[in-house]
Amino acid sequence: MTPKVQDALEAGPELPGILVNPEWLGEHVGHPRVRIVDLRDREAHAGGHIPGAVQLDLEDLGENRDGCDNVVLGPAEFGRLMAGLGISNGDTVVAYDDHWGLPSARLVWALQLYGERAVSVLNGGWDRWQEEGRPVTLSSVTDGPGSDRAASEPADGFEAHPTPEVAADYEWISGGVASRDLVLLDTRSDAEFAQGHLPGAISWDWFKAVPAGSWECSREPGALRSELAALGVHPSDEVVAYCRSGMRAAHTYVVLRHAGFPRVRLYDGSWQEWAMKGTPPHPRER
Repeated sequence: MTPKVQDALEAGPELPGILVNPEWLGEHVGHPRVRIVDLRDREAHAGGHIPGAVQLDLEDLGENRDGCDNVVLGPAEFGRLMAGLGISNGDTVVAYDDHWGLPSARLVWALQLYGERAVSVLNGGWDRWQEEGRPVTLSSVTDGPGSDRAASEPADGFEAHPTPEVAADYEWISGGVASRDLVLLDTRSDAEFAQGHLPGAISWDWFKAVPAGSWECSREPGALRSELAALGVHPSDEVVAYCRSGMRAAHTYVVLRHAGFPRVRLYDGSWQEWAMKGTPPHPRER
């Protein structure tokens, strides 16, 4: 058997997109290469969760670095965290929460940052899962139907492979603000934007992507593309999403990917870093 065939056999099932619905997940609960991560708090998880899910606190994905809060963990620390959850390279990972996919999007972006592609947010999260009457358990992951690998053997380990094209940092942005196809999308509130923002940024509150009266993560992609086009943001653009500390922008990252924007980056340092370092001179003025 060739290595490529072996890899294909060992990889998790292919996802339909960066957002998946409860029906898809329901059909794959129990698959040994599908890992389900619950981003709600421990108390909520203990009160009932999707069978086979492991719990992860959102704050555990980040650390304080150089004066910035919630900066995503470095490669080694992130790898240890994923391995501790039973996640190995090549697994199919579905994350869920009860906050329109906001915490889950942070994990999805972090996994993509470190080289994983088979990752998604459960659209509608815990609320939609419950609303549809799908299975819920109080059992720990080692007792649940999705736990064959976790119960019988440890994870193979997780090796982080940084993928720079999904991230932007201070130096990269400050060197490219004059580029006509680079769009800086500020996903904070209008009030925050008015108090200060990156040069040339466009204001688009992350919550505008959420359907009214719904648990789902995102509105219909066509409607989002039309709304953003009116602001001058198009799928052909290189888009950098930012907020205060990279949390809300992660949701927008997922939403834009879902809406057909292939070149989206997240500025993890976001406004907290930019404001601390100060606005750099325009490239033409150096």
